[in-house]
Amino acid sequence: MPTKKDDVPDKRRYLSSAARKEEILDAALIEFADRTYNAVSMERLSECAGLSKAGIYAHFNSKEEIFHALLERTTKQLCDFQGWLPDEDLTLPELVDVYIDRLYTTFDSPATISVYRLLLAESARAPALVQHWREDVARGLRERAQLIIQRNIDRGIVRPGVLTEHFFPLALAPALLWLNSSMLSRGNPSIALVQLQDAHRQLLLELLEPR
Repeated sequence: MPTKKDDVPDKRRYLSSAARKEEILDAALIEFADRTYNAVSMERLSECAGLSKAGIYAHFNSKEEIFHALLERTTKQLCDFQGWLPDEDLTLPELVDVYIDRLYTTFDSPATISVYRLLLAESARAPALVQHWREDVARGLRERAQLIIQRNIDRGIVRPGVLTEHFFPLALAPALLWLNSSMLSRGNPSIALVQLQDAHRQLLLELLEPR
């Protein structure tokens, strides 16, 4: 009698150790962000990663080690990130359009929301990593944004002012507030993303356009 398809046991995919660790970290990101660190067990993480408890311990010695590896991965990704401002000779409307499109594509990502929620809730567990992010990653993004803005001021397409003096935090603020609202309301923010995106674009154009 032929064996039924449902009777055939699933074969576990072969993955390298590095790839398997990435799968574990992907599962951990969701669990830590949704349930908080204290509420997640190694058993739960192994289940979400599709591994036995022994399988997950073959790659990580503890939940704390997984958490630190997850934050280190996030920090590395942010170090590689070059920001949302395009470093090209564009008109002001083109510059703002590219910035807004890149920014909201990032902030509308479930992975971004999970990472942000995790950092807000659990950053005290890894103060050295948080300090590194503030001193190196955030500073690098801020300095790069300022260089691009200054170059466009010199080109005459951007008007200098308070916004250009502190472009990185001030231009980011509306999107960051939307992200906070989305998190607090469990995906039901007070303003729709597309409405905020259009208003944010118009705000930047009005504040940056030369008079």
